[in-house]
Amino acid sequence: MATLHKKTLSIIGATLIGMIIFIYLSSHLIILDSFDRLEEQDAIKNAICVENILLSESKELENKAADWSVWDETYNFVQGNDDRFVEKYLMDYTFLNQELDFMLFYNDTGTQVFRKVLANGNDNQPYITELEEHIAKNEFLLEHPNTTSRKTGFLVFSDKPILLTSQPVVRSDLTGPIAGTVIMGRIIDDGEISELHELTDMELNIENIRNYNITDNSLDQRDTGHHIDVIDEGVHIYSYASFNDIYDNKAFSIKVGMLRSIHQQGVNTINYFLIILLLTGIIFGTSVTALLERSHISRLKRLQNEIKDIGEKGDFSKRVRSQGNDEVASLGGSINKMLESLESSQDLIVKRDTTINAILQAMPDMMFLIKKDGSIRNYKLSTDKCIYESPEEELDIRLDDILPAHIAEKEREIIEQALRTNKMQIMQYTMPVKGEMRDFELRLVVSGEDEVMAVIKDITEIKQAEEMRRKDLLLKEIHHRVKNNLQIISSLLRLQSRKFTDKETVEAFRKSQNRAKSMAIAHEKMYQSSDLENIELENYVETLTRYLLNNYGCDPENIKIDLKIKNLTQGIDTAIPLGLIITEIVSNALKHAFKDHKGNITIEISPQDNGYYLLVIRDNGVGFPEDIDFMNTDSLGMRLVISLVDQIEGTIELVRDNGTEFRIRFKEISYKRRDY
Repeated sequence: MATLHKKTLSIIGATLIGMIIFIYLSSHLIILDSFDRLEEQDAIKNAICVENILLSESKELENKAADWSVWDETYNFVQGNDDRFVEKYLMDYTFLNQELDFMLFYNDTGTQVFRKVLANGNDNQPYITELEEHIAKNEFLLEHPNTTSRKTGFLVFSDKPILLTSQPVVRSDLTGPIAGTVIMGRIIDDGEISELHELTDMELNIENIRNYNITDNSLDQRDTGHHIDVIDEGVHIYSYASFNDIYDNKAFSIKVGMLRSIHQQGVNTINYFLIILLLTGIIFGTSVTALLERSHISRLKRLQNEIKDIGEKGDFSKRVRSQGNDEVASLGGSINKMLESLESSQDLIVKRDTTINAILQAMPDMMFLIKKDGSIRNYKLSTDKCIYESPEEELDIRLDDILPAHIAEKEREIIEQALRTNKMQIMQYTMPVKGEMRDFELRLVVSGEDEVMAVIKDITEIKQAEEMRRKDLLLKEIHHRVKNNLQIISSLLRLQSRKFTDKETVEAFRKSQNRAKSMAIAHEKMYQSSDLENIELENYVETLTRYLLNNYGCDPENIKIDLKIKNLTQGIDTAIPLGLIITEIVSNALKHAFKDHKGNITIEISPQDNGYYLLVIRDNGVGFPEDIDFMNTDSLGMRLVISLVDQIEGTIELVRDNGTEFRIRFKEISYKRRDY
């Protein structure tokens, strides 16, 4: 540990060195910096020039590729519809004319349709092979969200940068769907650098080449732009144009160099001046150190020892000596005042901790301190220790240990959101607790770096109360519907009484009663169900048909009704018309279909496409009379069936084959709440 004496010497030495450096740097600012800036600006311009040339070439390559990707010929080729495409367009002359080393074509499934690598004296096959292997593992270059997508940049394989572009293959009018991908480009080799050298008249070299590695994609490896670096003992200055690959990772740099003759002359002068400054600083520092040792350092050492003793013992009631009227004495007095404040604060902290601990203990909610990775650092349950008392050992508990997997995953997501936004997040979930499902509300607040406090409240009773209020509202709506259904019954009875003679009146009334019963059963099933908005059709139709068999005095052993309705529900606006339709058709079958009062009736409801359902009612009786058009009949029952089919936006079909079969295709009617 450095002593006060050593620190003082270090401060004096650092001050002198700082002064010397300041003077030295000032000299640089006056003599050298202007020249250095000119040199650096020129070097940066060189780097920017090289960078702009390559960026311009990449843009030119992108435009060339667009001529191939947005072309009906290419569109047909990647779909396998143009066998002469390669012969007509992909000659060596095309590659030389457009300065391309390779072209790769893929269809919309990611399968390579065609590849060509120009044999121009360089063995470019290994690099393109690595590129193809990379595409096979990482489909980024084959994924284009729309027809105007462009992915242009560099990739490095086997220490060779490749300038490439990937574009979706679409029709000439830029319409889709995307049929595949075309990838083309060229190798940035020594020949390419030589052409840049001839174009810019600069010394150019490719350096800092980083082969692409899909497992090494960290942000600290990314760089863009250009920078200056002085090497070769200050004789040369080099500028580097750095290029990232298509994934925004470091790829390579191009180095441009120039001599630093002007800078070197100024450096020699500054070096002589620096030697003089060092000699002066040594003499001055030695003198000042001796004086400080006698006047201040010994007293500061004593003050240090006294403060150390108080800190080790934690006794803020002790005080340090503060004799004299200089800065050291004033420091001693300030320390004593601070000790008085610390002594008072220590008492307040103890009281505050006691109060906070009592508040947390009194709260019935569960609390957890959770790290970003889902590990639980501390917790408080209703009967456990307070979260304010940190555990002596680190807890080995994670969210997955106490919550179902899907809830733990969702909680980790909102933890990340809370840490990212620094705002409270709320989540509700349901999970089994001691054999019953319980509802919980989770509130997350940021409590530290990469840490949140989770307060969990059991809201099961609140949810149940809300559900009861909802049922009360729905029961009022059911009463409104019952009133309307009674009005329907009254109208039906009135219609029947006007049409039939006395003998037929009995049958008419029975039919009307059946219809009313059908509606009553619907309301009964809805009232008994936990879901007050929908009726479970299988149970509803079973109760309805059992009633009809009993009402017509049929033996269930002789006339069997087979229901094929599984896990289907309908709103009451659809269920009641369905019940009336089934009542009419089944009643007719029970009365007329079976001469010996034996037979089978099948009722089947199944979902169809586009939100439609199919209701099939068939019997194996004598069949529907051939001379009766059921769509134009005087029978009130059939007219009612047709009207009800229209009401549920359906169609009805009669099949006369081994009995009678009605096929009704309908859709569920959306329920509109009435608030009057």
